[in-house]
Order: sequence, then structure tokens, then C-alpha cells
Amino acid sequence: MGYRAITPAALFVSLLVLLFAPAACLAQMGPTAVTVAPVQKRQVALTQPLVASVEPVTKTTLAAEQGGLVAERLFDEGQVVQAGQVLIKMKTDLLEAELATAEAARVSAEATVTRSQAQLENAANKLARMVRISETAASGEELRDAATEEKVRKADVAVQKATLNEKAAAVARLKLMIDKLQVKAPVAGMVARRHVEVGQWVKQGDPVADLVKLDPLWVKVMVPESVIARVQPGDEAPVAIDALKGRKFTAVVDQVLPEADPLSRTFAVKLVVKNPEGRVRPGFFARATLMGRSDAELVVPKDAVVPRGTDAHVIAARAGKAVVVPVTRGPGEGDTVAVTPLKPGDLTDQDVVVIRGNEQIRGGEPLIILGPPAVPGPTTAPATGPATAPSLAGNGRDGN
Repeated sequence: MGYRAITPAALFVSLLVLLFAPAACLAQMGPTAVTVAPVQKRQVALTQPLVASVEPVTKTTLAAEQGGLVAERLFDEGQVVQAGQVLIKMKTDLLEAELATAEAARVSAEATVTRSQAQLENAANKLARMVRISETAASGEELRDAATEEKVRKADVAVQKATLNEKAAAVARLKLMIDKLQVKAPVAGMVARRHVEVGQWVKQGDPVADLVKLDPLWVKVMVPESVIARVQPGDEAPVAIDALKGRKFTAVVDQVLPEADPLSRTFAVKLVVKNPEGRVRPGFFARATLMGRSDAELVVPKDAVVPRGTDAHVIAARAGKAVVVPVTRGPGEGDTVAVTPLKPGDLTDQDVVVIRGNEQIRGGEPLIILGPPAVPGPTTAPATGPATAPSLAGNGRDGN
């Protein structure tokens, strides 16, 4: 049996058949059924939730200003105290006796000043009368005596007022000494530890109690060096407290420490969180997410990003067709991820992207959108609809 030689024309026809057969098959397969989601534009978190710990902004050890014997202890450990509240009183009976004596001397000095002022007023009236009658009956000697008496009375009033001020200062000094034998809370907070008991002798400077201020508090978090340059004081940061069943608080960046930990290469950042209810306590475990002040970025569901080796792309649904948009992945947040199109403006928050059925799409395929529309406006058809794909309202650009 012989073989016929294949002519060049026959070979060319065979190659054309092989070349266009897949395209014909794809055309016969019809539109691709997909699920879409809208592209969002919003601020993206700089970090994933980072491990953090709650610390007090103010923690102080109260000390005795003056030595003495503790007569009353008006606080205990774990008690919440207010600013100015008296915590201990020392024995002040001797000082109070001295105060009573000094107060009596002050009252006596006040009476002396009142008497001296009355005598001065009488002398001034006498001098005025002598001046009026000096041209007729009064002699020059009488006028000089009246003027001298007025000067003496003025000097006497000045001396008595100085004595009164001295007595008043003595009273004020004794009151201050008595007041310093009390220890008061300088700020509102909770007593973490007490160091004294009734009947105990304390010396000047001895510790009385450890006081922790509960509002506000610091949340200390270690931030990677890759994002520390974008963290600024005043940035908001959501904080979740595990001990309160994950309750979230809004903290604000207060301090960014300048040096990194040499082992972890992370920087300590202190966030301020308000705690008016006092439910958050120092030492609580926390999780902080730094937001930063970056411009709004495009955010899509993670399922919308199709990796291709080191590259990635998303499938935008425009006018009922699939459009491949190469993107660069950014930071992730939950089930979403930030993306940046390689060509500026190639993807906007007016687009919708495919999140189901995007694995085999190569671009240009007609699409059928399953389920309800992801954004208001697009026309959709059920999966069993006709082969002709419906148009999908988007940003008005065609699919080419």
C-alpha cells in the first residue's frame, strides 16, 4: 500500500484547523458564570493586630512630708480614691494646742489694731479742728502738738498691723504643719499597695502607698521597622482587650520611642486609651492595629486576587466582559487586601471584580453574574440564562 505525499496546501489547512479549534470550542462553551464584589476605596491598616500590653500613664509612691505617728488610715489596697482625698492622718494634738494659742494671739492683735485705728482717727479729727481755728484762738504750739499726735498714732497703727501679720503668719504656719501631717492623693486612681498602719511611726519621706492612675492608660506595642516611619502622634489605633471579651477601644498614638529593640528590630509605641469606667487595668493583654494617616487605597476581597508566580491580577467585570487588571498586593486586613494597579487609573472604586470563577479567565470572556448585584445598577441574568451575556454597569469603560 503506498503513501501519498502531503501537499503544502493541505498542510496549511491542517495547521489552521489546529489553531482555531480551541477558540471555536470556547465560543461554543458560552459565557462564564462568576460572582463579583465591589472595589472599595478606604484607609488601610498599616499592620495586622499586634500584641500589646496595658501600662499606667501615672504610677506614683506617696510619701510622708513630715514625720509623725499614724493616727488614722483612711484607705486600703484596691480602693479607688479621688484627687485630694485624705489617706492618712498623723497625731497632731500638740500642734493643735499651739494653733489655739496662736489663734488667740492673732485675735488679740486684731483688737489692738482696731483700737490704734480709732486713736488715729481721733487724732486726725483733732488736727483738722486745730487747723480750722488756728487763725483765731489756737496757738501754734497746740497745732504742732496735734500734728505730732497724729503722726504717733499712724506709727502705732503700722506697728500693730505688723504684729497682727506676724500672729496671722504663725497661725498659717501651724495650720500648714498640721496639713502636712496628712497624706492626700494627688490624682484619682487605685491604691496598688499600702506601706503604713495605724500606730506606726513614719519618718519624713517614708512611703505611704503606691497609687496607679486608671484614666487614661497607655497601651504599649512593638511596631515593625517597615512601618514605623508612617506612624505619627495623633494617629488612631483600634485596641482589643482580651480580658474584656475582645471589647474594642479607640486609642491614639502618644509617643513613638526613637530606638529599636536590637533583637526584634521593632520600635516601642505608646498609645493613649481613655478608661472612664476603670474596666481596663494595667497588665491586661491587648491587640493593637495601627492605622496611620495614609491616603485611601483600593481594597478588594482576597479571593479576587489571582496570583501568577510573583505577579498578580484581578478580573474586572465591565460591560459584561472580563478585563484582566495586573495589580500589586498591599497589606491585608481580615478578608480583604489592598491592591494597586500597575497602570494608574486601570482600577477604581467604581469597578466590580470577580471573586468566584476567576481562576481560568484569561480576559475578554463574556460573563454571567450569579446572585444579586454587588453594587446598585448592574443588569444580571441567572446562570441558566441565554448564551448572550448581559451588560454589567460599571465605570463606563469597555472590556478591550
